Amino acid sequence: MALLLIFIPSKNSIIEVFRLTDEPNVITKGTYGMSLTIDLSYADAQFIEWLNEIKTPYPLLMVDTDLLKRSPTLVKVIQSKNIPIGLLGKSSDFYEMNPSQLEKDISTFSTIMKQPPLWFRTKDYIFLPGVTKVLWKEQINMLAASKIQTSQDDLKLSKGDIVSIPYHQEERLQLKQIDRLIERNSFQSIEQTIFGYSIKTKKSPE
Repeated sequence: MALLLIFIPSKNSIIEVFRLTDEPNVITKGTYGMSLTIDLSYADAQFIEWLNEIKTPYPLLMVDTDLLKRSPTLVKVIQSKNIPIGLLGKSSDFYEMNPSQLEKDISTFSTIMKQPPLWFRTKDYIFLPGVTKVLWKEQINMLAASKIQTSQDDLKLSKGDIVSIPYHQEERLQLKQIDRLIERNSFQSIEQTIFGYSIKTKKSPE
């Protein structure tokens, strides 16, 4: 798993505290609250306008590399607002048939976003051994979800839930539905939901 750094101010210095897992593991649920993630492979002008207007705490955007390549405006908004972002991969079967593709996707993400991803999920939420091996080597967390909202029906959420909603050209929730989900629930960062405190994340020490 990736290194998670807690930055604790101490007079004129910063103390770095590391948390590591002992073996590859898929995170599906936390303990201390609820977090919202958006699987993003499509970003029209309406979505970018919405992203410009939302307030903290921001959802974690799991973004497809093809979208990052074709939407510099989206990248600019994410970077300017410091919105948390992870890598949305392709299907598990695709990576099984194209074993070198995941490393290419990680490299593309890192080049565009100026940093490697801390979080990764496949589009089908399946992590086969080949994918797990690459992510372990690259120190990237495997993130699934405990609840997936694909309809207008209200989700029944509980403590620790990691909620995923789709925003693709062929399948997406309306933005007003996302707003309603945010208004009705107290979402927080992934780090808070998993560990119970607010931290800053970084791939590895400089």
